[in-house]
Amino acid sequence: MLKRKLVFHRWGSVGGRPDFDPREVATRLRSKIADNGDFAIFDSGDAVTAVEVAQVGSDAEPTNFKIFALRNADNRPFKWDSAGSVSPISLRAHEYPADVSHVSLWPDGTCAQDYGKEVPRISRLSLFLRRKMNAHVKFDALYREDMLTKLKALQGHIRSVEVAMTKRHPDQSGGVFGTLIPETFGHRAPSIRFTLGMGRYGPRDRYLDGETEEQIFALAEQADDFVSNMVIRGRSSVTGRVETVNLLQERLQSETEFSRSSTVPSMPNPDEVFRSLEQTYQTFQSEGKIASAVQGQQMRGNG
Repeated sequence: MLKRKLVFHRWGSVGGRPDFDPREVATRLRSKIADNGDFAIFDSGDAVTAVEVAQVGSDAEPTNFKIFALRNADNRPFKWDSAGSVSPISLRAHEYPADVSHVSLWPDGTCAQDYGKEVPRISRLSLFLRRKMNAHVKFDALYREDMLTKLKALQGHIRSVEVAMTKRHPDQSGGVFGTLIPETFGHRAPSIRFTLGMGRYGPRDRYLDGETEEQIFALAEQADDFVSNMVIRGRSSVTGRVETVNLLQERLQSETEFSRSSTVPSMPNPDEVFRSLEQTYQTFQSEGKIASAVQGQQMRGNG
């Protein structure tokens, strides 16, 4: 069995661009791939992504995609054995090592994907559709309804933030986060981990300044893009105690186990994943969790 988290988002059109229609885009993409299989691949220079259409939805059913994170010839893994032998993995010219994620977009603006350690993030789908299809869609993280209350209680009294990030592709700009992110973040240092704060032994009545706090909320808002861990600590105006908010644990999500694909043991059974995404969506709908979920953009009062 393979464990994956089913992580929920809100999808929407991008301001100033034509409305995004998942069914229309999926229909066009499927046709283009049928004419030329290479159309499914997009190489940004830093990362290679492939997208397949698994299902064109309806008024009641989701549109389903498969997103593949590929490794090009310069980044392919090699193989090693206990005798100390190192050799390349044999692949034909059109073959790539790959990791996959399954994505469902429902007509009501809800979106979900199965997520694991190595799977591509949903931001790859928006980049692919923008560059290959001239279709613009944004994905906004969904959090449990009490998360915003917890964060707002820390506002003005944040003591520290711990962040781990991996830059996935060049379209993700760290410029807006200039206060937090070192200038080396990018090609020279694509993965970073840092702690920003007043120090364990610093004065207890001192907190991060307003500009830095705004950057923290901005980074939390776009956590889908490249944040792999984010823990915020501060004095709660509600409890009066120092509280901790682990952002990624507050996501609207469900952990599920899947059987392995009969042809690729390291990949979950795709049909089973899409069924589970639909079942979890229906459960969250009936329990009111989607309606009450907090969108990432609301962290700064933009929702």
